[in-house]
Amino acid sequence: MQDLVVDKLRVRIAAWKVGAASPVSRPTCAPIFAGHVVKSPAHLLAPRDGLNGVEAELAFRVGRDLPARAAPYTEDEVWQVLDSLHVAIEYLDSRFRDRLAAPELAVLADNISNGGFCWGAPAENWRAADLAKPAAQLVIDGTVAAKTVGGNAAGHPKRLVTWLANHLAVRGRPLLAGTFVTTGSHTGLCIAPLRAPVIARFTGLGEAQLTLVGA
Repeated sequence: MQDLVVDKLRVRIAAWKVGAASPVSRPTCAPIFAGHVVKSPAHLLAPRDGLNGVEAELAFRVGRDLPARAAPYTEDEVWQVLDSLHVAIEYLDSRFRDRLAAPELAVLADNISNGGFCWGAPAENWRAADLAKPAAQLVIDGTVAAKTVGGNAAGHPKRLVTWLANHLAVRGRPLLAGTFVTTGSHTGLCIAPLRAPVIARFTGLGEAQLTLVGA
């Protein structure tokens, strides 16, 4: 269904989201359309009666195409292809009236409730950082809404990005150079009122800022 929507809308995929419930559970993923990918500081249109969810995440930019091949890509191969790391904010919205009542596969078909994606400046010396247990904050309208250390349930992002690269190669939509991959929430979902500045901060890695405005 995700592929059908992309083809019918004739949109370009500029980013992918990938996550997992634990370090050993099977990941899931969804495309993020180019028109919904913005550079920090940024504004995104949001329905006045929408979910208006935001999450602090870590995203990577792919430096080289990863086309299909006979052997799966290894974690080390994929890790070396990543050009940069960025603090990011995922904006969550749902096309369902009651998102929590929607079946799991329906949410997957709905691009896992993605509404948009905001990326910050490239982090310096990110390969030396402990990406399994980073310290993260989500600040909404000047108030700390969430604060965690190692808050991503999936663990280290290396496994997620590698799974995504192999999954998409088999799916016929390989990861391409310039694409962002955001690797799941470190703070959990928080609600952001319209016009309230949202700042995601990761200690030693930087920040991103997003404001939702009424559509």
